[in-house]
Amino acid sequence: MFEEIKIEKIDGYCSYCEEYAKGHLTTPTKIAIISCEGACSRGEVSRRAANLIAHKMAKENMVRICLGGAFTKDGGQRNLVRASRKIIAIEGCFLNCSSRMMQGVLPEITPLIINSDSLHGMQLPFGIDEVSDEDFNRLAKTVAQEIMEKYMDGDCEPIRPSGGCCDQLCKGGC
Repeated sequence: MFEEIKIEKIDGYCSYCEEYAKGHLTTPTKIAIISCEGACSRGEVSRRAANLIAHKMAKENMVRICLGGAFTKDGGQRNLVRASRKIIAIEGCFLNCSSRMMQGVLPEITPLIINSDSLHGMQLPFGIDEVSDEDFNRLAKTVAQEIMEKYMDGDCEPIRPSGGCCDQLCKGGC
């Protein structure tokens, strides 16, 4: 069952976004990281974890995808997702919005779906104003480190059971 949406096409491109995409379209390709971009605290943890991984911990091998740009426009960001050797979706909750959005425009992709809640284990409120910046940073760092340790060890490809679940991944030695 599907929900159909219509998005108005636009002729223009964001030059910053396109320059970033061109700069990260490399050989060998990078691993694309998409993330929950929700307005709740769980989305904030996922977003910060994705940024930590892509911009600090593994910047040579990762590229951070602008979900809005990749979902709403067939341009550089979507091309990065198409070209990536692996796609990691860090989701804030079970709705898996970022991976479902990308599969809506690129049905052939099978992202590795990781729920950040399962890695940090805290029950968070909806509002981001109810969580301190220090707590967000600590939780995001925990999630990012877990992902790096569990899912980025070596260059193995994950075992992808139906749904792209991350529970049965290999860890090195593949």
